[in-house]
Amino acid sequence: MSSPAQQNASEAASWYKLGKTQLYDRQFEQARKSANRAVELAPKSAQNYILLGESARELYDYDGAYRAWLTANKLNPADPQAAYYLGRLFYEANVFDEAAAWLRETLRLAPKHYAAMTYLGLSAEALDMPDTADQLYQAAIEESKSQGRPYAWAWLSLAKRLRQRAKESEAAALLEEGEKLCPDAHLLTLWGQVLSTAGRTERAEAVLRRAIQMDPSIAAAHYALARLLHSRGNSDEARKHMEAFRRAKANESPSPVLAVRNTPEP
Repeated sequence: MSSPAQQNASEAASWYKLGKTQLYDRQFEQARKSANRAVELAPKSAQNYILLGESARELYDYDGAYRAWLTANKLNPADPQAAYYLGRLFYEANVFDEAAAWLRETLRLAPKHYAAMTYLGLSAEALDMPDTADQLYQAAIEESKSQGRPYAWAWLSLAKRLRQRAKESEAAALLEEGEKLCPDAHLLTLWGQVLSTAGRTERAEAVLRRAIQMDPSIAAAHYALARLLHSRGNSDEARKHMEAFRRAKANESPSPVLAVRNTPEP
């Protein structure tokens, strides 16, 4: 006969598994309830707090996500996932120095974490360290390739940097490679804009339509397609996409605002 502690651990695992399924199914409120139940049954489990933070983040409860991930980090400091989530959260909140601290901690624990490399690059760029950012983006591209999991945000971030430096041909080559290896709606949006600027309008239209099909909430994709369609004489559809652009802009989620901070100890 199992002990009460073993029974609680088994039940907590079931709630955790249910919560993960609900999270992937975008049932965020239900996922948070399942995560809370798992935490109640197994309060020493870091993974339960990570799930609680994930569901809170999707519900725009940024302080709740912060508290959950910080607890997970304290329970299991050797797990890079909580540190990574905290780094991303601070990056999204425009607190770049603290984002960088958590992301460096992630890479100390998991040196091949290509997503952490990318977000550390974004933080470095925001902190006016562009050369460091470029190196991190390139490292993230190579690492994600080597793992067979090309990470679109690394391609997108480096392509933006190349365009800032007026290296349009290099950016185009990188985005075309990204389209083949890791097609993502945000990457395709930028690729469509680059193609449109280069006068490759038919190809640009196809790429932008694909981006919108993948994620119709991206305002920039609708705006770029509206301008392109208008230039090609398709005013009616251009008007529809401009209206979709305005709706998407109105529905964009705000940047997180965090009431508390706690950088990792060195």
